[in-house]
Amino acid sequence: MSSKKFLSTKKTAQQTISISPALKDWITRYVRVNHQKNQKDDRYKSVSAFYNYVMEKTLSLYKKGKTLDDIERIEDKKIKDFFDRFTFKATIPLYEMVIEDHKYSPFSFEFNTRFLLLYLDMFRREVKSHNFEDVDIFFERIRSRYAKTTVSKEMRLDLSLGNDREPARGILEFIGKYKNLHFENCKFFAAVFGILGVRITDFIYSPDDYYCRLELLETDLLFNREDLAKKERLKLIEENVEYIINYDRLLEEKDMYLWVKLADDNEVFLSFKNQTAFNKWIKTIEVQLQKFGKKEEFLEKILLFFNKLHWIGIENRKHLSFRIEQVIEETKEQKQYLINYLSKFSKISEMEGIYYLK
Repeated sequence: MSSKKFLSTKKTAQQTISISPALKDWITRYVRVNHQKNQKDDRYKSVSAFYNYVMEKTLSLYKKGKTLDDIERIEDKKIKDFFDRFTFKATIPLYEMVIEDHKYSPFSFEFNTRFLLLYLDMFRREVKSHNFEDVDIFFERIRSRYAKTTVSKEMRLDLSLGNDREPARGILEFIGKYKNLHFENCKFFAAVFGILGVRITDFIYSPDDYYCRLELLETDLLFNREDLAKKERLKLIEENVEYIINYDRLLEEKDMYLWVKLADDNEVFLSFKNQTAFNKWIKTIEVQLQKFGKKEEFLEKILLFFNKLHWIGIENRKHLSFRIEQVIEETKEQKQYLINYLSKFSKISEMEGIYYLK
């Protein structure tokens, strides 16, 4: 058991330690910010007082059988309560597989409206206008949450304040543990910075090391307290996420990411190089419709297949009526594939450009 004399409150002895310049700057900034918040708190009246407080508390914890790791596992309550409303426990390998197909999908504001707006509201409550020390503390609280998760390794934000009213700049470095989750988190941070009013000016990404670096620039939206400026923030979200999922990156990836985007464009259609290729695909579709589908819905589902190829536009599913896209009308070979196949199962009639299956 420690003697009381070691915990004497009278501070006369000196102890010299060596620390990195970055840690020294971090401690100095932390003490200064907290002293400004509460000048009556003796813990932050000086760097020396803070060192003394930390060492006493640390030794007290060790004496009780606890470690600093125990402290790290305690999450900021406000941050925890905020994220708990939007998080759930999932099996990581399964989630990794599921989100892979959506890697280059845009970040949907409509789907995440409530989350992003609450994020903005929390930032406004916690950060005073044009106080970047508050920004540092806010980020540190967010970082401490990610440090406790099983999907990230490290995260760091470095801020550089501009001179003569120049906008502040920053660099976010983020290292993940899982390939697809890490990429989704990159998109997420890009969107969050957008809603807060911070522009991404560059994005460096290493898929092998699960590393990303976002270069950031303050905009007038960051400390805008007068109105939401929703349109401007939405535009910034879109521009930021574009840095993550642009075609320069996508074209180096699997073919499926490009095909997904092409499939959403009705001005694009898929064609088959030859009859053999067409037969292979239509047979696969046919066999599984017959195995898993309802017999009375077979033709309707076949029409859906051709609709997704952008060969036809369905007029009425129940009546099995459709129009053949003009480009297919003009591409005789592809049209013949379509007509010949449908004729195997139904009589085809046409009236004023609309085709019917009987």
